[in-house]
Amino acid sequence: MGPQRGFGSLVGRSAEIRAIAVSILDPMIGGVLVCGAPGIGKTAVVDAVLDQLDGTVDPVTVFADASLEDVPYGALAPVFNGRFPNDLSSPLSVLRSIRSSLRLTSNDAALPVLVVLRNAHHLDEDSSHLLGQLALAGEVRLLILSRGSGNRPEELDALRRDGLLALFELEALSPDQTTQLCRQELGDIVSSGSAAFISDWSQGNPHLAKELLAHLVRSGAMVKRDGVWLMARAPESPGKVLIDQVQTILHGCTRAQRRVVEVVALLGSIPIAAARHLLDASAVEEALTIGILSYSGPQGSDRSLVTIDPKVYGKVVRDLVPPGRRAEILHWLQDSALGRGLLKGGGVSGSLTWEMDLGYPIEDPLLLEAAHLANNGYAPRLAQRFCAAITSPEFATAARIEIVRSIFSLGDTEAAAAQIRGLMEDAADQLTLSTAAVTEARISLQRGGGPHGLNEVADRWVIIGRTLPIDLTHQPEQGAAILKCIALSLGGDYGAATEWLKQITDDAPPKSATGMVAQVLLGEMLGATGDTTEARNLTLRAVAETSSGGTLVNHYRSITARHGSLLVQTGDEAGLTELLQWHEEHAPPELRYFGGDMITLQGLMEFRSGRITNGCELLAAGIEELRRCDPELLLPLALGTAAFANRLVGELGKSRTYTQDYRTLAYSGSLPQRLVADAYVSAAQSWPAVSPEDLLVVLERADEARAAGLVHAEAEIVEVLFLLKCPVQQERMQDLTERMGAADSEAVQIMMEVTDSLDPGVLAAAGARALQRGRRLLAAECLARAAIGFASVGNGRAQRGVLQQLRELGTSLGRVRTSAMSDEVMDQVGLTQREQEIAWLAADGAASSEIARGLTVSRRTVEGHLYRIYLKLGICGRDELSRGLAAAGFAP
Repeated sequence: MGPQRGFGSLVGRSAEIRAIAVSILDPMIGGVLVCGAPGIGKTAVVDAVLDQLDGTVDPVTVFADASLEDVPYGALAPVFNGRFPNDLSSPLSVLRSIRSSLRLTSNDAALPVLVVLRNAHHLDEDSSHLLGQLALAGEVRLLILSRGSGNRPEELDALRRDGLLALFELEALSPDQTTQLCRQELGDIVSSGSAAFISDWSQGNPHLAKELLAHLVRSGAMVKRDGVWLMARAPESPGKVLIDQVQTILHGCTRAQRRVVEVVALLGSIPIAAARHLLDASAVEEALTIGILSYSGPQGSDRSLVTIDPKVYGKVVRDLVPPGRRAEILHWLQDSALGRGLLKGGGVSGSLTWEMDLGYPIEDPLLLEAAHLANNGYAPRLAQRFCAAITSPEFATAARIEIVRSIFSLGDTEAAAAQIRGLMEDAADQLTLSTAAVTEARISLQRGGGPHGLNEVADRWVIIGRTLPIDLTHQPEQGAAILKCIALSLGGDYGAATEWLKQITDDAPPKSATGMVAQVLLGEMLGATGDTTEARNLTLRAVAETSSGGTLVNHYRSITARHGSLLVQTGDEAGLTELLQWHEEHAPPELRYFGGDMITLQGLMEFRSGRITNGCELLAAGIEELRRCDPELLLPLALGTAAFANRLVGELGKSRTYTQDYRTLAYSGSLPQRLVADAYVSAAQSWPAVSPEDLLVVLERADEARAAGLVHAEAEIVEVLFLLKCPVQQERMQDLTERMGAADSEAVQIMMEVTDSLDPGVLAAAGARALQRGRRLLAAECLARAAIGFASVGNGRAQRGVLQQLRELGTSLGRVRTSAMSDEVMDQVGLTQREQEIAWLAADGAASSEIARGLTVSRRTVEGHLYRIYLKLGICGRDELSRGLAAAGFAP
C-alpha cells in the first residue's frame, strides 16, 4: 500500500484554522497575515479557513508572481476584470477602477469582500499600497499568505506592526504530529524509527515529510511488515521531487551564494563568525534569505551556527556537489587553520571521511579507531568503509571483528556467526580479544546459546588472554566474570550472580567500562528480586555516565534498554517517560531510526498501565524493529505480551501469530522476562476460558518466579491468575507484598483484598484504588465484578455508578474481555450497533414514532433503547445526545 496523497495534510493545524477564521471576522482589524516556510502548509490552512468561512465572506483571490514583481499593479490585473484604468500614474484612478471591479466580482454585495493574497512575498509595491488603502478604509478584508519575516512587502508589514493585521506564523510539526501525518498518509502503524527519520529529515515541514515518505515507499527503503511500516534501510537519495526543488533554489543563487550553501552542506553546520571569515560575508547574509540556510541559534550570536534547513536539503546539496568541486572545497578548507578545525569538528570519523574523499593516506590504527567509533555510534556501513581501507596484516583481525560487529548490527546474525569463528584465537592484544569475546557472546545469545554458550566463551576468553601481553584496561578475568554472571542469571541463580557482581563493582576502577556494565547488571538483578530503590539508583547512574562520552558510549544501547526494562518491571511510568525524552535527545540517529528497544519498552508500559489498544500498536511496531536486530533480547517478552494483549482485545489472528513466533524463537531473554512471557502466551491460548493445561503452565511460571525470588515477575503472573479468577493464597500475596515493599506492591495489595470477596462494595472501592494508581486493567476487572455483584442484589443505582466508571475506561482499554468483563457486562457500558443507530436518529431530531417506523419496531422498543442509551452516556435526554455521543467517541 502506497501513500494516500493529500490525506491528513492538516495534521496539527486545527487551532490555527479556528483562530484565523475568528480573526478575519473581527471588525477591529483588517485581516490576517499567514506566514511560514515553503511547504509548511499555508495554502492548505487558508483553504480550510475559506471552507469554514463559506457563506460569511465573499472571497476574491489574488496571485502574486515573481515575473510581475516590477510591474505596477501586475498582480491585480486579473481582478480589474476588463476595467483596467487608463492612467496608471493616477493612484485615485486605479483605486476607483479596483473598487468598481471588486463590486462586479463580488457574488453577494451583502457579504464583506475578502481578498485572498497568495505569494505576497512577490507582490509589487503599487498593488501592496492599494490593498493597504482598501484595508485601512474597511472596504475589504485581507487574508495574506507569505514567507517568513524579511520576505513581505513593507506596506503590508506596516499594517501588521500597527495591529491592523493579525499575524499567524505556522510552525513546523512536532515529532508526534509528524508521526500522525505519516500514519494518515500510509493508513497503518508506522514504526517510531521511521517516523523519527521523517521528522528529523523534514524538520516537521508537512510537504517535505509527505514527499520524503512517498519516495521511501516507492524506492523500497520503507516497507510494510505485518501491518507496520518501517525503514528497511537508509535511503540512497531523498527522491527526484526534492532534488528538483533544491536544484531550482540553487539555480537562482549567485556563484558566491552557491559556494556558501555547498560549504555549509559539506560541513553540516558552521559557526557564523567562521562563515563570515572564510566566505564572502555578504554572500552568507544573502544565502540566508533564499530558503535553504538558517540560523540554529540567536541571530548575531558568535555561538550561533549556520546550517541547512531542512536537513533533507543538506543531503541533496551534498549529493549535487560535483566530485571535482567537492575536492576543491575540501582542499581549500585544509589550507587554513580555521578550515582544518571545522573539518576536525566532526570527530575522528568525520575527519577521516574527508581525508578518504581527498585521497590522503591514512594510517591503519586511525582507520581501526574510526571503525570502532562508527560501530559504537550505530553507523555500521561507515565502519565497513573504514575497515575496507585497512591494508596491514597487523590490524586485519581487529578489522574483521569490526566488520562482524557491523554485520550483526545490520541484523544478519547467521553471517556474523560464521565470520566470528576463530577471531578470538587470532587476537594479538587484549583489546582485540575483548571486542571479539563480547561480540561472540552476543551472537551466541541471539542464536539461543544460553548459559552454556556464555560460559564457553568466558572460559576461552581467560585461556587466550593469559597468552597475550597484560593490559590493565582490558583484563580477561573481569570480562569473563561478567559473562558468567549473566549465565548464572539466565539459569535462575540470582543470588550467586548478585554477590559476584557486587565484588566486580567494588574492584573495578571508577567509571571503567567493566565497572559500569557490572553496575547495570547488578541493578537489573536487584530490581528483579525486589530491591527497587538501589536498582534504580545503579542503572540511572550508568545512564548518566553514557553522556560523558569515551568508551562508555559503547554500551549506550544496553544501558538504556536495561534501565528501561527495570522501569517497566517496577511500573515506573514517570521514569520511563523521562528516559524516552533523554533517548530522544542523546541517542545516535541511526539507533533512533533502526532500534526497536524504546518503542517496545513504551508498548510494554502502555500494556502494564492498562492502555491496551495503544500498547498493541506500539508493541507491533517495536516487534518488527526487533526482528531485524535485538541485541538486548527484548523480543521474547514483546511477543509474549503482544500475544496476550491482542487476545484481550479480540484480535485472535494477531495473537496466534505472535504466539507462534514466540514458540519458534531461538532465544528466550532474561529469566524474569521468559517466565512472564510464558505465562502470557499460555493464558492467551484459550482466553478467557483458559484450559487446565494452559492454567497449569501459568501456575508453574508463578512458582518458578517465587523460587528464584523474582518478585516483580511473580506479581505480574499473579495478576494474570487474578484475571482468570484462579485462587491465590492470601499468605502468598502477603509474603509477596512484604518482599516487594509498600510502594511497588499496591496492585498485589488490591488483589489480596478482593481475591476472595463477593462484596460488590469492596470490589468497587478496590477498582477505584487501582484506577487511582494507574492500573487500568486491574481497575476494570474489579469494577466489572462489582457491576455483576450489584446487579445480583438488585442495586441498580450502585451498578450504574460502577458502569459509568467502566465507561470512562473504555477508550484506553478498547475491546478488552476477561471472565468478568464479558460481552454481557460490557454491552451495558458501550452502545450496541442498534443503540448507536437509534441514538443518531434521535440526535438528528427524529421522533420516536418515526424511528420506530423506519426500523419496523414498536415505539416502546425505541423508548426502551433511548432510556438505556441515556444511562450509558450519562445524560438526561435528547437535547444532550449529540454531546454525549461525541464525548463517548461515537461517530455518525
